[in-house]
Amino acid sequence: MSETLRSETFWTAVGALGTMLALFVVAWQSVLTRASLRITRQMAADSIRSRLDSQAPEVTLALDDPIWEPQAWNSTGMPCGSWPPGQTWHFPEQQDGSNRLVLQQIAVVQNLSQRRVQVRCEGDLVVADNDNRPVRAGVFLVDPGGRSPELYLQRDFTIKQLADNHAARESGRELPHRAVASVTVEDDRDNGTTDRWDLLLTGCPVEPVAGRDALWTIAPYHLTEGPGLRTLTYSRLPSRQRIHWISRIADARVPLDGA
Repeated sequence: MSETLRSETFWTAVGALGTMLALFVVAWQSVLTRASLRITRQMAADSIRSRLDSQAPEVTLALDDPIWEPQAWNSTGMPCGSWPPGQTWHFPEQQDGSNRLVLQQIAVVQNLSQRRVQVRCEGDLVVADNDNRPVRAGVFLVDPGGRSPELYLQRDFTIKQLADNHAARESGRELPHRAVASVTVEDDRDNGTTDRWDLLLTGCPVEPVAGRDALWTIAPYHLTEGPGLRTLTYSRLPSRQRIHWISRIADARVPLDGA
């Protein structure tokens, strides 16, 4: 190969390498620019959320332990009745809906702010009406410094459903029969916040009677595990989920990742 040809080949290679390096630099600058933009947007979103948090109405959701023992459903409303001591249920005669047990947990929303808030209840939440009958909690307002009526997270179960829950727990499966609900609170600002709590009450408060085939009873006090509440799954301090709004009307939320 002549000296001239080798020289041309060398400079061609150098030129190609230079082009590749230039493209790499441009691509890397683009990556840095996008990363910088994401960081800037994230900081802006964090700042907006912080501002909205400082302006959000202070609202609490307080829950008691579930009522123990499980109540006896009745057709006239609330309060539900109590089962006599030592009550038992036999399979299959009493596995239908004629002997329903009620699990109940009471919740109260308290508005500690200076603004009126709207409370929306969905799922298995009821309140007692003037005739002491259960009605859906629905949507209502709570004035500044006020509190909601008692909200009953409640559902009635057949003995067979609770026995199914018992079998599921024994085998390590998720309990199939449960009371579930949500409480959502917000004020009247378009650019504000929405708080939501998801509620769950379930368990297997009945167990087979030892030595008695197909006979079930309410779980008794246990020497090491304590009262029957140990058989229930619930929370007294559910996690609050908060949505930060740029505009409720436009359904525009402050993005979580700053995108």
